[in-house]
Amino acid sequence: MLDKVLNYVKRYSMIKDGDKIVVGFSGGPDSTALLHILIQLKSIFNIEIFAVHINHMIRDEEAFRDEEFARDFCKKFGVPFYSFRIDVLSLAKDKGLSSEEAGRLVRYECFEKVLKEVGGNKIALAHNKNDQAETMIMKFLRGSGLRGISGIKPIRGNIIRPLLICSREEIEEYCNQNSLNPVIDSTNREAIYLRNKIRLELIPYIKENINENIIDNLFKSSEILRDEDEYIEMEAIKAYESVKADEGISISKFKKLNIAIQRRIIRNMIKNVKGDLNAIENVHVDDCLKLIEKGETGKKISLPKNLIAEISYDNFYIKKEKQIEKNGFEYNIIIPGTIIIDELNLKISAELIKNEGSLKDSAFIKYFDYDKIKGELIVRNRKEGDFIYPKGLNGKKKIKDLFIDSKVPKDKRDEIPLIALGKEILWVYNIRDTKNYKIDENTKNVLKLKIERG
Repeated sequence: MLDKVLNYVKRYSMIKDGDKIVVGFSGGPDSTALLHILIQLKSIFNIEIFAVHINHMIRDEEAFRDEEFARDFCKKFGVPFYSFRIDVLSLAKDKGLSSEEAGRLVRYECFEKVLKEVGGNKIALAHNKNDQAETMIMKFLRGSGLRGISGIKPIRGNIIRPLLICSREEIEEYCNQNSLNPVIDSTNREAIYLRNKIRLELIPYIKENINENIIDNLFKSSEILRDEDEYIEMEAIKAYESVKADEGISISKFKKLNIAIQRRIIRNMIKNVKGDLNAIENVHVDDCLKLIEKGETGKKISLPKNLIAEISYDNFYIKKEKQIEKNGFEYNIIIPGTIIIDELNLKISAELIKNEGSLKDSAFIKYFDYDKIKGELIVRNRKEGDFIYPKGLNGKKKIKDLFIDSKVPKDKRDEIPLIALGKEILWVYNIRDTKNYKIDENTKNVLKLKIERG
């Protein structure tokens, strides 16, 4: 089995010369075999290994027995040993998680803590071929897509799984041949959780009555499905780039894509905002697709973990739901002088110049007849009752209507600086300026306003 694992490690370039590897070590057959094999590979790859054991404080004396075995095993083979005792059931209750979710969270936090402490770069876990088959069946029964039913990856980020090529029977035989005497978790024999039911009841039934090679066949399928999933994902990333608009996506472009690509784009959008896809299920993706299909601006739906999906004109967004209302800002414009709007990272410069007859407005610079302005100019965000006399249009217009006509998303409207004279707005930055107070042949003193980033 050592040669089998070595070839698998080389096939996926899991281990490289000089790696520092943190090994998840429960003391059971799988992790004991993994740690023992990595000890044999130390000289081949010039690696360092560190064992991490987590006592979940669930199985009473049995849990402390496992901890003691793991400590003694590492001492015997000269492997640095790190152990943690964490009450997973209490943690699960406090965080509103299942015991399985809390246990997984704890394990990875401990692995990362030790990884940082020892300057490590990889985490080795002991998933095997049987785990792969169980995961694929479990995901299929839960209605997962291609990525879910492709199962466990040999490498995911800095996590490696050298034993994924080995069956549980091979691992147990390896432990026997090398007199490793691992501990056995008694809960693995109880058909309590879905995975245990699949392991203890469903797979044995399939082996006996339908297909005795179910484990190997599912393992082969996982590799095929994984390759195809990776290809489709690459195509989805390309498509995502082509439909990006502002901080969301263009609905009109998105609707032209195949539904399989659409689903993946939604998932990628959620992952980009949330950081992961934990708690995100197919139903949430489908809800987003329904929202996009209706395309009603201003409509939104709630997603797990304080996320919202929202339509704004032709764009679709995934955002974090705002917990606190945005603070307003208001600054007096110093003439001449410069002010900084910290809230927006903007700088506004004001100066008085002579009318030279060749002054032209740009997107960032506006010129006004200073002698026509009666009152103090301020820069602020919008307020109820604001209006403007837009250049190129008749009469005055509410700033609210101007934002709607300009298709400015609601959550962006408070971030647009307005140059104001009371309720009258002279300049809505990057959108429109007033036809009042403009320079003409009679203008003597010109107010030059410039807005720039930084």
